[in-house]
Amino acid sequence: MDTTESLSPLTPRESEILTLVREGRSSKEIARDLGITRSTVRCHVQRVLTKLGVATRLQAAALAPPTSAAALPRPRPLPPPSAPISALTPRETQVLRCIAIGIGRAEIAKHLFMSPHTARTHIQRILAKLEVHSAIAAMAAARRAGIPAQKGA
Repeated sequence: MDTTESLSPLTPRESEILTLVREGRSSKEIARDLGITRSTVRCHVQRVLTKLGVATRLQAAALAPPTSAAALPRPRPLPPPSAPISALTPRETQVLRCIAIGIGRAEIAKHLFMSPHTARTHIQRILAKLEVHSAIAAMAAARRAGIPAQKGA
């Protein structure tokens, strides 16, 4: 199924929420920026997940198409990560590439032939080095840094 087709059932507000999720925003940040409650954000996110047939925000973010800078008004723009991607080890870069395509810790472990605990450790180190709070924020940082989101990680 084409990504454009899979996103067609989303309402304009759900598309807006998905775009902000793709950028690595938390529910709290989305609520603040859009002037709605966190509960409302969570409802929209749950509807997006259901409509896209995915289980996590990370998987939904991987499906979201890139947007232009002018596509959404952003009262508080996201800063780039203060630590460069080059601070990551080669193995951490492999893990970040997996995060960028939207796969979770268990799948990363299988894909890179490591234990889930090792994958968790790599993810925690990546988040710390990039000074971000979630895998979705790390995905956004990877995309801003030009790391391709493709299955050949």
